[in-house]
Amino acid sequence: MYIKQDEMERRCLPKAQLRLEGDSNPKIVGYAAVFNTWADIGGWFRESIKPGAFAKTIKENDVRALIDHDSGKILGRNKSKPSPTLSLREDATGLAVEIIPPNTSYANDLMISMRRGDLTQMSFGFMVNKQDVDLEKDERTLTDVTLFDVSIVTFPAYPTTSAEVRAAFQKQPRVELAPDPWSELDRIIVKLKAGETLTDEELRAVTTYFPNLSVPPAKHTETAPEPVANHSEADTRPRDKWMARLDEFEKKYPATTNHIGAN
Repeated sequence: MYIKQDEMERRCLPKAQLRLEGDSNPKIVGYAAVFNTWADIGGWFRESIKPGAFAKTIKENDVRALIDHDSGKILGRNKSKPSPTLSLREDATGLAVEIIPPNTSYANDLMISMRRGDLTQMSFGFMVNKQDVDLEKDERTLTDVTLFDVSIVTFPAYPTTSAEVRAAFQKQPRVELAPDPWSELDRIIVKLKAGETLTDEELRAVTTYFPNLSVPPAKHTETAPEPVANHSEADTRPRDKWMARLDEFEKKYPATTNHIGAN
């Protein structure tokens, strides 16, 4: 199943670590993502990354290494010339990263913080191309993604997802709370104490909240029905053609009609 998505997402996974190697020509190495590990994504669903999910994008896409996803603080690039300053590869663990940082003030400050152990985690920005989704288990497995950047982060970013992804895993829609039944019953009790007649809606409310309670039938205040017609009066109803012909027959043959049905 594919969930529609048109926004970039970011992940900072618990096991994605990095470190600084070397003194004279330091390198930043570590993992931006790990495979086959479930991570809770903001309480919406669990997510894992399948090996091979980055295989295509690290060959084709122009990916940057940044600080806190800030495009103004570039640490490396996999398409830089004459040689890449960012290397990305998949291994058995996950997406391995190697960065050759520039000789800039922000990069030097970053490496000082890394040597102190203040910065130890990475995040990555991506968009999903292919995925396996299990809505019953609230799980999503990424099988192919487009990678935009890998970043060393000061504060691990909260797992961000697109609105479409969040909505797909939101099984229970928001339900408006029903009116407070006790308030409604209080109002009905006030009417009863005042000797007022309950409406049909109020009687139904009582039987809903107290199904075993015997409730008298409602007193209808509508206009009384018309009295039954007095059939001893002359029949003024319109007569059809057959009744008219019977009247003519009775006038012509009175004796015959008087004895109809006699033995």
